Amino acid sequence: MSGGCHGLARQIDGYLLAVSALKDDGSLFMCSYLGALPPQASFDALCHALKIAPDGLRLQPIETVVCSGALCTPRQWLLERLLPVSEADRQPLDVRLFDGFERELADLLGGEPCWYQLVSSGQRSLAGQLGAIWSVFVFGTECHAYVMHCSWDR
Repeated sequence: MSGGCHGLARQIDGYLLAVSALKDDGSLFMCSYLGALPPQASFDALCHALKIAPDGLRLQPIETVVCSGALCTPRQWLLERLLPVSEADRQPLDVRLFDGFERELADLLGGEPCWYQLVSSGQRSLAGQLGAIWSVFVFGTECHAYVMHCSWDR
């Protein structure tokens, strides 16, 4: 099953690559498989995958994260443009793009994924490792966890 899960991560990664090209604003996305564990228990695997020290970081259910900044949810990352080049580009991408992503994830995972966000205590800067503007989301089912890393560093 692990090979299938890595293949699924590559499929999601391909979708995110297409979104990045569509946005054309410097947004970068990555998806990786963290392992056969529930998302809420994947913190150590996440730190290992991102090659970061766990100090001052934690996973928090996405619905409890207090947003501070322009892009702080997967929906915003996929739909909003960070660097609009024209007035037409100031409009967000069609919301169906994210709705389709959510439906595809639910279909691929066999159910609605649980979402968590990597949050920092603010004591240290991860910009050098994760990008000037970044968000890291962990999602999955009770059996498998994936990471979605979103960054912008232009």
